[in-house]
Amino acid sequence: MQPTSAPPTLKLRKGTERRILRGHEWVFSNELQPPGQGSTWPTAGELVQLHDYRGRFLASAYFNPRTLIAARVVSRTPLERLDANWLRPRLESALRFRDRVYPERCYRWVHGEADGLPGLVIDRYGDYLTLQITTAGMHLLEAELLEICRELTGCRGIVLRADDHFRQLEGLPLQSPTVVGEVPPWIPLREGSLEFETQLLEGQKTGWFFDQRDNRQRLARYVAGARVLDAFCYAGAWGITAAKQGAREVTCLDSSATAIELVERNARLNGVSVETITADAFESLKQLQDAGRKFEVVVLDPPALIKRKRDHEAGLQAYYQLNRLAAGLLADDGLLVSCSCSHHLAHQELVEIVTHAARHHRRRIGLVEIGQQSADHPIHPAIPETAYLKALYARMVATNESTSSNTEIEA
Repeated sequence: MQPTSAPPTLKLRKGTERRILRGHEWVFSNELQPPGQGSTWPTAGELVQLHDYRGRFLASAYFNPRTLIAARVVSRTPLERLDANWLRPRLESALRFRDRVYPERCYRWVHGEADGLPGLVIDRYGDYLTLQITTAGMHLLEAELLEICRELTGCRGIVLRADDHFRQLEGLPLQSPTVVGEVPPWIPLREGSLEFETQLLEGQKTGWFFDQRDNRQRLARYVAGARVLDAFCYAGAWGITAAKQGAREVTCLDSSATAIELVERNARLNGVSVETITADAFESLKQLQDAGRKFEVVVLDPPALIKRKRDHEAGLQAYYQLNRLAAGLLADDGLLVSCSCSHHLAHQELVEIVTHAARHHRRRIGLVEIGQQSADHPIHPAIPETAYLKALYARMVATNESTSSNTEIEA
């Protein structure tokens, strides 16, 4: 709990308040005026009041003197402390919305700034939760968070994930997941009529990629009678969805043997049969092409290939090579579902990449659907960084146009 004394005040440099007034909730370290003579910076995680250069109140925030994002807004009204009384209404509001949208009670419950809770991610799997804290301000509220989570959901167990690299930037320790209550090795979850299992202690990130759920549901209308390739399949959610919706054949590809074991387990759980390949996706896509394999639907759902802004050019080439290989595996009039979770890859860049990849194989594309992250991963309209996921459903049709031998995509 935060101390009860009045929060310290920090002033922004002239002109930098405009972004905050437009709704953004991050203040960078170079936007703050240094403390006055005889004063020091507040401590990591401490509640502060942000004022403009004239001394007018802007927002309440928590502060960290060691990070580039020095202050994160938590309220547009003056607060005296951050405690359970601040946390509970926001957690309750986020929970009500998810329960209304996803009655299976498997979803992302809290999505950071978009739910007014910067530095916090909570995923729910019915009676079990994963909780990820990535900022010093939210770290100070861990005890209150755990108590409210148990109170609101009656959950049997909570996995605390403390292995995200952002914690290091905040001066927080990295450690193995810890368990509050009891968490079995396999956790059931549902997506509509489909049943899956995952591992919260051993799985990737918080255990499941809920952000693609709505996009997976879009896939259903395109797969009846089709041969489907699910590349970077992880637990097989795309491929198993296709199999349950009437796909003739489903192939799931991932470099992780653990992921392939998950696919096979989940396929049995849903009573479907899938082919599995454990191999590097780029190499395997080449091998499938050399073998003359064709698919009516190819799904590309890779990890972020552009994790930092400076990786943008190399990442563009990687996305292009991947989509070019996938386009070469599509049967006539096939559908490519091309996804990117890289914030640093713009939507239009992905469109251009898929377009160029199709032209390499003398095809043109028609975008039949455009997806984004699921409704339990809301986008904060003033924070572009929260709009990270893109999913293009591109129909590819053969043409007689000549192609260029140049395989580079301009940045």
